[in-house]
Amino acid sequence: MGERISLKKLNLRTPKIFNYENEAETIPPRIRFYCVSEGATEESYFFGVRNNKVELNIKNDVYIEVIQKQEGQETLSHPMQLINACLVQMGRIDENGNPIPENKWEENCKWDNFDAQIDQVCVIFDRDYRKLEDKLNEIFKLCNQHGIKIVMSNPNFELWLLMHFPDIKQYESQKLLKNEKNLKHHLFKEASINKKYLEILVSKNAGGYSKGCKLEFKKFLPFIDIAIEQAKLYCEDSQKLVDELGTCVGKLIEEMRA
Repeated sequence: MGERISLKKLNLRTPKIFNYENEAETIPPRIRFYCVSEGATEESYFFGVRNNKVELNIKNDVYIEVIQKQEGQETLSHPMQLINACLVQMGRIDENGNPIPENKWEENCKWDNFDAQIDQVCVIFDRDYRKLEDKLNEIFKLCNQHGIKIVMSNPNFELWLLMHFPDIKQYESQKLLKNEKNLKHHLFKEASINKKYLEILVSKNAGGYSKGCKLEFKKFLPFIDIAIEQAKLYCEDSQKLVDELGTCVGKLIEEMRA
């Protein structure tokens, strides 16, 4: 399973049962997307996607499971923690990180009705996570081995949020990728010195935004098609996103619509 990380073990909650009765039909799922993310912003965004499937042209038989962290572990968000937590839930490793034989995976899976041949486990995280370079090779190896979809944004999820607003090309790519802090107000005089370039741009366009907090999804819902199209102007390949500006989130939503 590769080198063990010396980070605190992360545990995931059991997915809450979601009531789909307000949709046109209630039918058995064709596919489930299990979405595990770094923080409250991404989590609330995908709750918004799940709760607005009709508006987003996502079919009734596509179920979106937003997997939250156990209470008290909300700040644990290193991508390796997320992936190892998924592997425990999928029955691939035990609570101590030891591999489970393949013929025991199904009986050790903690997700009801999980179908490894059909369902998608998606780990959503930022490229700019501190010291992520040390674990990238292991992350890609484990995800390829166990069929986990890497949904990475470079530099971070705020790039995807900014794509909801017109004319992303008005911003210099290198400034977006560098995503500097507003130290000495050198980027924006009126913005906090503790905020970074992308967070400030999203806040300006959305009429307010704070990184790491729950998102007002209604501000972004009408513009998701714009975001998907603008994401195509940049890198959408998880391997290349290690170095290039872009995000995989648009591709994930397109897969949910398929």
